[in-house]
Order: sequence, then structure tokens, then C-alpha cells
Amino acid sequence: MRSFLLGLATILSASAFAQQAPEWELLPDSPFHGYRSEDVFFVDADYGWAVNGSGEIHRTIDGGDTWAHTDTLPGYARSTGFANRNKGWVGLLFTSNILFETTDGGLTFNDITSRIQPAVGGGICGMWVVDEQIAYGVGQFSGPAYLIKTTDGGQTWASSDLGAYADTAVDVMFLDADHGFIAAGGSGSVRVLETTDGGATWSIRHTSSVSGVWGWKLSFPTENVGYVSAEYGSGTSKGLVLRTADGGQTWTEITIPNGGSLQGVGFLTPEIGWTSGRGTTSVTTDGGQTWQQIALDGDINRFRFLGDSLGFAAGHQIYRLGPLPVSKEEPLDALVSGLESIVPNPASGPITITYRMARPGPATIAVFDLLGRAVAMLGQGMRSAGTHVVMWEPSAEGWIPAAGKYIVRLQTEEGASARLITLTRR
Repeated sequence: MRSFLLGLATILSASAFAQQAPEWELLPDSPFHGYRSEDVFFVDADYGWAVNGSGEIHRTIDGGDTWAHTDTLPGYARSTGFANRNKGWVGLLFTSNILFETTDGGLTFNDITSRIQPAVGGGICGMWVVDEQIAYGVGQFSGPAYLIKTTDGGQTWASSDLGAYADTAVDVMFLDADHGFIAAGGSGSVRVLETTDGGATWSIRHTSSVSGVWGWKLSFPTENVGYVSAEYGSGTSKGLVLRTADGGQTWTEITIPNGGSLQGVGFLTPEIGWTSGRGTTSVTTDGGQTWQQIALDGDINRFRFLGDSLGFAAGHQIYRLGPLPVSKEEPLDALVSGLESIVPNPASGPITITYRMARPGPATIAVFDLLGRAVAMLGQGMRSAGTHVVMWEPSAEGWIPAAGKYIVRLQTEEGASARLITLTRR
């Protein structure tokens, strides 16, 4: 079924979508911070949290459209991760109380620093939640370097010293419960650490040739392709990103002209990604071969993606990944074929799609993700003039598409008509 749909994408020339990068849209009601929000985390398309250096916790339950300030912690809130809509954690800097937990969706937090054994000195710069039982954290940007891990849903956290591998640790990311990476620094260079046994042992996979830098953020759009951003200790006009195409075994260094000292890095696919930090944001659509500066918040510290069609970024405010350009949802002319309505929208399914044929002829209607990859074939063949209705039940594909935005596209002899649809989690 998937191979058939991929072929359909080519037939409908949907590859044109993949040559563009979707744009980021500012969420106007999101919290503003003069420096930046340090982290943002969504457990699904609706529930998300943002934290900042003032210790503020902000929550949304409608996908970022509205936000509420729910709590303020006594320290610099640097990182966050949630296991579900109720339970989550926030890591702090510049205080002895470095780990807080919520069990009511972020309305209140409790200090659980004492659960970290042995005790660590520093803060929690990065967090990664594997599932409701397993989560990781690392710290800190100025040293020392250590890992904390829970395997019982946060009841206990075991720490381990990473001093044999790195001087600093800023970000952590796991592809599964055992295989993970840390963006670190050692001897004045970026270091990438890898584990395949859940953090029991680590290997140094790369030490950058550039000095005066350390690793800052990680992004793995696939199991094989990943990126690390580099933070410079002093001012520079050149940005540095590390890229792997073999699952982290080897890394190449990519220079971004005028990219600056980088912090946030996020790749939606192996080719499409963004870097940001110290006033400059750049985008690539060819895996880092070429970059273009864009007019987006230049102080984004964190990009996070849910699947490959929904993403959020934390800078001065919070941004949501917007769609690729499609036709405007305007009333159809009576002499033109096209999509009339998608109801309901947003929806989890089933979804009713109405389209009009101005004259008899061939028609193909299908659903694509924002990168132009076919998701579902809804109809193909000769159609009579008039109004037609098709149903889409996302779960009927044999797999459930991730929550996010998709494109419904009608192709006729007159051309193509497309509209956006937003899938929500069931």
C-alpha cells in the first residue's frame, strides 16, 4: 500500500511541495521573554509547555493558540520533558534544586532533586523522554558533565559521571530506550557521545576540528541522519553544524556562512532544517549544502517536532510550523472544478470531503503530508459534472498518521485544487 501511494505522489507532481521549506508562524498568545524561552515540549498536537529563565511554566491545551502561566519555579528553568498530559519534569540551572516534577499537567510542581542519586552539582540543560517510564537528562553547559536517568517514571533517578568523555553536556536524545546521543564539549571542541546500552557506557564519536566551541543541541529526523549545533565561546560570523548519515558512527562538519554562534537546531527531514542563535536563523532544504538566512526570531534555543508535519520552536515567543503554500479556501466559481469543503476540520476522523466537477472528466483526490508524500488515495477515475463526496477515515490506512497538518489535493484536467486539514490525536 505504501509503495503504491509513493508512486501516486509522483503521478500528481507532489514532489514540488518537497522542494520548499514550510514557514514558522508566530503564536501571538504565547509567552514573551526578553531573552528567550529555553525549551518547549508537546506530548501531542494539543498539550504543550514552555519554560524560561525566569522560572516560568506556561501551558497550552489547544495546540498553542492560547497559553496560561501555571507556575513559577525558584530558579532558571532550562529544560522540560513530559511523559503524558499529566506527568512531566523541568530541569533548572543556577540553584541547588535542579529537578522538579508535576503530576497535574504543569499546574503545580514539586522539588524532586533528592531523588537523584548520587547527588550531582550543576543543572539539567537537556531532557529526553522515551516513554512513561524511561527519561534522561544531562548537564551542564559549564560543567561538570553527567547523565541522569529514570526507569520507573521518575520515582528514582540514577546519575552517572561523564567526565571521562566530556567536560560539558548540553543536550541528550535517544532513538530508543538504549541508543542515544549527547551534544557535549571537551578540550574546547564539540564532542558527540553515543551509547547503545542505555547510558551504561559511552563512546566519543566525534571531536570537532574547530576549537573554542562545544555541542549545544541535537536533531535526528531519522535513525540514520542527525545534526548537532555548535556554540562558540567567542563571537564569530561562521556557524558550525555536525551531520551524520550513518546513524552517528561518523560525522562531517558543515560551515554556515554568517550563521553565527548556533544554539537551536531542528531538522524536519534529512534535507529540511533550521539553525538559530545569537540573532540569526538560517534554513536549508538540501541537507546543509546551502543555507539561507530568514526573517525569523534569531534566538531560538529549541526546535521540537511531532512526526514530520508538526513542529514548535522556542525563542522570544513560541512558533508553530506552518504549512506549505496551497490554494486559498475561497468559494468556487460555478465554472471551475475544485474542493468545496472539509468537515470537520480539525478532526481525528472520519472526515467528509466535498468537491465539484465543472464538467465530466478524470479526477484524482488524495491526501499528502506537508512534504508532498502521499498518505491516502481517496478516489481516482472518471467523474460526472456536479458535486461529489468522499470520506477519509485516517485509521483505515492500516496505520494512523501522526497528528498535524496535511494537504487534501484534487487533480482534474483543469489543474489542481488543495486545502489544508489538521488531524488531531484520538
